[in-house]
Amino acid sequence: MQKLITLILLFFSFLNYAQIRGTVTDTKGIPLPSVSVLVENTYNGTSSNEQGQYELNIKTAGKYTLIFQYLGYKTQKTIIEIKQFPFVKNIQLSEENLTLQEVVINTKENPANAIIRNAIKNKKQNGEKTSRYKADFYSRGIFKVKDLPKKI
Repeated sequence: MQKLITLILLFFSFLNYAQIRGTVTDTKGIPLPSVSVLVENTYNGTSSNEQGQYELNIKTAGKYTLIFQYLGYKTQKTIIEIKQFPFVKNIQLSEENLTLQEVVINTKENPANAIIRNAIKNKKQNGEKTSRYKADFYSRGIFKVKDLPKKI
């Protein structure tokens, strides 16, 4: 009886598990690590690992727009229609060449100092305008552990 219950629970856990996965590469086929992969108009997102592989957990089939962003590469939006899981979507990002405008360096005052002085001068008025503040914050990081001991 216990085996039957375990089997049924295992079956239902597979029904809850759904995902979009794939690999992000450049035009030469080299995997791109830490590419931001987002589902448009949601807070659902992930980043690719060192091999360029990503997984997004999506529970329902339907149409989604995926956004792939990586510094130095063109942002790519892709519309996908999921009919069954798992859904595999591999992406190639192309490089984006940006040319910066001329940078002029001078010995005059830093323009940020005038902004800071103005903010300090108007501190009271600005404080009255904003009685509260709300922020939505997300942070990510990758850690590598070298020479991990066998026992921790």
